[in-house]
Amino acid sequence: MMLAALHWSTLGRVVGVSILAGIGVSTVFSLIILASARATEHRRTGNGVAAFGFGVLGTLAFVVFAAGIALGVHVLLQK
Repeated sequence: MMLAALHWSTLGRVVGVSILAGIGVSTVFSLIILASARATEHRRTGNGVAAFGFGVLGTLAFVVFAAGIALGVHVLLQK
């Protein structure tokens, strides 16, 4: 029987990691968009300190996003 050859624990782990990775990557990308929009808004109103802070936040979020994508590609190519 083909179902007997299926490792349910491995399948469950893959599904769990996929859900967490999808939520994490989506959240970090949303943070990039939010920080960029807020930085632009504060720059237009003349609040340079807040614009700088949101710019730094957006940059850090982008670095985390890029590292997550790179890690995902690395894991994909290793299997």
